Amino acid sequence: MENALVLSENKLQGGVSNKRVFCSLDMSKEENIDKVISTQDSENMKYLKDMKGQVINCIGVYITEREVQDTNEEGEVITLLKHVTILFDDEGNQYVTGSNAFYQSLDLICTFKGYPTEEKPMKLKVVETPAKEKGHTYLKCTIA
Repeated sequence: MENALVLSENKLQGGVSNKRVFCSLDMSKEENIDKVISTQDSENMKYLKDMKGQVINCIGVYITEREVQDTNEEGEVITLLKHVTILFDDEGNQYVTGSNAFYQSLDLICTFKGYPTEEKPMKLKVVETPAKEKGHTYLKCTIA
């Protein structure tokens, strides 16, 4: 089975609407299903912000995207996309971030290199880059 993109239009009562999910793990394997399910309460979950400067031998990604409403400076209601990205490494660890900048850097890499899989792992380095605003930084990744 090929790695799968899962799209769902969840309309839960009082919950998230228009949530989309992507997973590069081979979901025909029961152990990979268990890995994804365990992200909800995992002892092996680490925060990517604590991994700055380190390299992760990534074998899979799980990404959720959801729409949120916000108001811009002119008072107009706008729709933004928020992402949660989880990386899986070859040692059974999981790394999570809600950083959209991290998602965008990973998306750019994977657009050209393909997504990491167990058969084709990808070494990703977690980096922090300065923002235009003084004192603010963005979490991103590069190929190690």
